[in-house]
Amino acid sequence: MDIIEEITNISKSLNKVQNYMRNLPSQLEKLNWKLLDLEHLIENNTLTTKECYRIVREIKKVRIERRKVKNDIELYNSFKENQNKLTTIENRQFLLAELNKIKKSLGTKYKNRVYTEEEIKEILGV
Repeated sequence: MDIIEEITNISKSLNKVQNYMRNLPSQLEKLNWKLLDLEHLIENNTLTTKECYRIVREIKKVRIERRKVKNDIELYNSFKENQNKLTTIENRQFLLAELNKIKKSLGTKYKNRVYTEEEIKEILGV
């Protein structure tokens, strides 16, 4: 094993993650602006059923992308809080367990904050 090469690879991987994370706030901002544009499009125009479908489809696409960005930000924040655990073998497993716990919690189903299930069904015409 070439120790310097291994450490160089680890360093490159961490740099790659940190560079990716630096760009996430601007990506999130851009996605928020996209959603705002679509909301204003809905607010200010009379739309056909077909146009409404296309807008909803686009909103869903942007929201899914936005959720991925927000989840990555949350994971990275947890990583930053626990990065000192990288220094010892024993603690690395704790770091990975913490990140996996955060990832699992981020994957839970959204619970409505205002609308009840009955109100949602009424909106959908179910």
